Amino acid sequence: MLRIHFGPDDLSRLRVAAQPDMSMELTLSVYTLVRGHRDPRFQGWRDCVRATWNPRTALLFDLYGPSVIPEFLDVRRDPGATESATAGIPEKPLREHLRSVGDVRQLSAFARRVAAGDHGARKLLGNVTADYQTRAIDPYRRQIETIIGTEHGRRRELREPDQVLRSLHPTISWHRPVLSFPLTGGCRHDLRLDGRGLLLQPCVFGVRRPVIARFEDPQRQPVLLYPARVDGPLSPTPPPPAAPSRSLVTLLGHTRAAALAAIATHGPCSTKDLATHLAVSPASASEHATVLAESGLTAKDRTGRTVTHRPTPLGTALLTGHLP
Repeated sequence: MLRIHFGPDDLSRLRVAAQPDMSMELTLSVYTLVRGHRDPRFQGWRDCVRATWNPRTALLFDLYGPSVIPEFLDVRRDPGATESATAGIPEKPLREHLRSVGDVRQLSAFARRVAAGDHGARKLLGNVTADYQTRAIDPYRRQIETIIGTEHGRRRELREPDQVLRSLHPTISWHRPVLSFPLTGGCRHDLRLDGRGLLLQPCVFGVRRPVIARFEDPQRQPVLLYPARVDGPLSPTPPPPAAPSRSLVTLLGHTRAAALAAIATHGPCSTKDLATHLAVSPASASEHATVLAESGLTAKDRTGRTVTHRPTPLGTALLTGHLP
């Protein structure tokens, strides 16, 4: 049982994160990937990650223990920055974390090299983390941000801190001034906030129960990770349309070239969808789609009253610059 003791000023310093913590999302997603149960919300995500699996990603598993997660992984928006930041993590948190993992199971050769400060192992850790980010996190970033933003709004509707703390999770008990919930393995621990307050961080991945993080440093605000409500399956955000070449823009015009690129990227798509992608009116999108179809660059398919557009081989060849 973890018991979090709030002091006189800690409730006023309670806040709910409005943005996802992508470092923790990546860290916790590894649990979602490997644990045995089959949550249908994550099955499509798991299948996509496994379909593009890089065997070196398994090195990340060496950093986990039954109740120990690598909080030091540093995810940035740009994977290149993630690689540099993770490779450059200070040695102290790395050694302390891997010492905790070593207390419950034997460390792998890779983990021992990381703990020893081996430059090659640290560089490899950064590379593996960045590669996993591009496959498992970045395609879902927009949906993750939407889920966490919705969760933040839901909590803000509860104006009293007591209401917020009581509504987080069924396993959490709040009796002023103590917040408590069970820990893995029946461990018992008391955490005193001592004026630091508490950050409530909703998470999409990995946590079916609350997790406390970043509480060892008395100068930092502890973070309570709790499961955000995920109503449907995770789906990757489609990539933006490839920018049409300058010569194609000269030939077709900017908007019509963008329409062809959008249909090639998102097709088959309806006229309404095309209007959304181009940020134009449905009437304007319909006009551009008609011209592209009459030119043989796209084709129309009708299902009932719905018309969708898809690129023809000629349209794809114009976009890519390669004849079929």
